[in-house]
Amino acid sequence: MKVFVFIQQKPLKIATYTSLTALYEANKSLIPVSKSKLDKDDLAAFPYVDSRIIIAQTETQSSGDVRRIQFKAIAKKENSFKSSLKGN
Repeated sequence: MKVFVFIQQKPLKIATYTSLTALYEANKSLIPVSKSKLDKDDLAAFPYVDSRIIIAQTETQSSGDVRRIQFKAIAKKENSFKSSLKGN
């Protein structure tokens, strides 16, 4: 599930929203750009950053997702190690 993260830098405030519209409506007095600009930006790849706020899009992760990522990283290291042994 994708979520939008709003970070106000001073004072520190972090909030998550399931839609960009909800994030914008809740914080529009703090956001110096239009919602249409945020809609056009790829917030997953390039979060909106200015001197006061950060807006990013990310995916939620379950414990199963984290374990799969860790398992893949371990398997990749093992394959790399095995390849290096074959080369010697």
